[in-house]
Amino acid sequence: MSKLDDYCKKKNLREMDHDYLIMYRIALVILPLVILSIIFFLIFGNNLVSSGRECAFYRLTGLYCPGCGGTRAFNYFVHLHILKSLLYHPFVGYFMFSYFFFIINSFLFRHRKKCFEKLNPFILMYVGLGILFLSVIVKNILILFFGIKII
Repeated sequence: MSKLDDYCKKKNLREMDHDYLIMYRIALVILPLVILSIIFFLIFGNNLVSSGRECAFYRLTGLYCPGCGGTRAFNYFVHLHILKSLLYHPFVGYFMFSYFFFIINSFLFRHRKKCFEKLNPFILMYVGLGILFLSVIVKNILILFFGIKII
């Protein structure tokens, strides 16, 4: 046995705690839905985005809601226009990268022979929520005070 294996056994780093295992399993359960969504947007995304439907919240208030631009951002992300996707809604790109990173990290943590550090999913969620609300605040400040419509 190596020193690394001893360290892993002492710290129980290879064992997943209950909450982490539940989050990993949920991520695996929704993986087919994410893949189907990507395929759907590859085929029908441009038609869906060009239909010109406007957010009801935006129509009523003139302000962006937390979801405004998400569909277009996902469509651009799927078609590998990453910068456009980040402009419309930075949370979409962040979610896709962090979701797949979490799944790969958890798989390696669980199935690798060597000790592999597990990733704290709550940090990913808090950063994602911060990105989501910061983007809404910035977009609404731009539209209210400067008259700049990003979406």
